[in-house]
Amino acid sequence: MRTRLALAGMILTTTAALAEPQVVRLMDDKVATITAADGMEVLSISASGSEQVEMLSGAEVDIVAVADGGENEALFGAPLVVASVTGTQTCDGGDPLDYYVVKLGLFPEDPFGPLTSCVPLAVKAEDGVVTLIAPGRPDVPSWTWTAATGFVQREN
Repeated sequence: MRTRLALAGMILTTTAALAEPQVVRLMDDKVATITAADGMEVLSISASGSEQVEMLSGAEVDIVAVADGGENEALFGAPLVVASVTGTQTCDGGDPLDYYVVKLGLFPEDPFGPLTSCVPLAVKAEDGVVTLIAPGRPDVPSWTWTAATGFVQREN
């Protein structure tokens, strides 16, 4: 009987831990939260204390870059979150990742993307440009994103 109670307690504790948000980032008055639901992860955006808007979902969602604060808001038109989501494309030598840019203005915009890569990309957001590149991999395309052009492939 004690073993069953202990096992039930462990299951309840594990379930409760999985139901809690995995990541919370504060950006100005915005909150980006990644939660697990039904075997998927969901990235939601909200103003502090208000209803969350679901932006992205997938088997695994990660925030890979944040560009917030007054200077970045002026350059990009709003704070930005760059997120990666496990992709569905087939890759020969790696797991596909879909990259998205989410602008967090008064009302969060639909995510820009996906930009799919078979290797993880490093992300840098500065001077009004988001750059995605695979360091040390000249065979992998690199990309830039601006609010005016969206994603554009760069020459390596």
